[in-house]
Amino acid sequence: MKYQVSMEAFEGPLDLLLSLIDRNEIDIYDIPVHVVTEQFIAHIQMWEEMNLEIASDFILMAATLLEIKSKMLLPKDSVIIDGAEVEVDPREELVKRLIEYKLFKEISEELKKSEAVYSRVYYKPQEDVSEFRDPFDELSSVELRDLVNTLESILQRFRYENPSDQIFDLEREEISMEECAEDINERLSSRKTFKFSELATVCKSRSRIIAYFLSLLEMMRMRIVIVRQDIRNSDLIIEKRG
Repeated sequence: MKYQVSMEAFEGPLDLLLSLIDRNEIDIYDIPVHVVTEQFIAHIQMWEEMNLEIASDFILMAATLLEIKSKMLLPKDSVIIDGAEVEVDPREELVKRLIEYKLFKEISEELKKSEAVYSRVYYKPQEDVSEFRDPFDELSSVELRDLVNTLESILQRFRYENPSDQIFDLEREEISMEECAEDINERLSSRKTFKFSELATVCKSRSRIIAYFLSLLEMMRMRIVIVRQDIRNSDLIIEKRG
């Protein structure tokens, strides 16, 4: 008799952690470390029982979770910020890594969808290739990570200004990227430039902010707009290509 075992495939320890957080409907900003640690280690033990090779980064994450768990049982350290004493949450660095990973993952999924669409589209070969320019030339001095860090800062500010939106959406909000692109074009029709943070102030959810960000990347790819930053990780300045 043959037995078939179905196992989830995880791209890394952060992917497994996000899966546990979604499965348990946990607020990513208030992770019960003892719960996710037990379940994380249970997955590793299951893999060991099945004689599967376990990547070292999973072992390292398990050790990190155990360290955070032990720190949660001790009195918290505190730092002085703007003259006020603030407790340091041992989970803060892990939460930041999870949010960044989730953001990259969502962007990657959207880009894969776009790739699937454009892979079925054929264009007439360009006759004068001398005029071709990379649509991201204007951002040659800016890394994608800098753009994502800027977006993450805006999302963090949105979370503090909208405490009721602190729990991650478990169901994806259906938002039209075309609608976001139309809004960006409409703003540029009445002025030369505006800042991305202005879009965030009118958004009612984190999902809509991310949708605007993805729409902006697509408009850059299509050479509709130019995006620049005055300094690294500063606000994005959007300008219509002349």
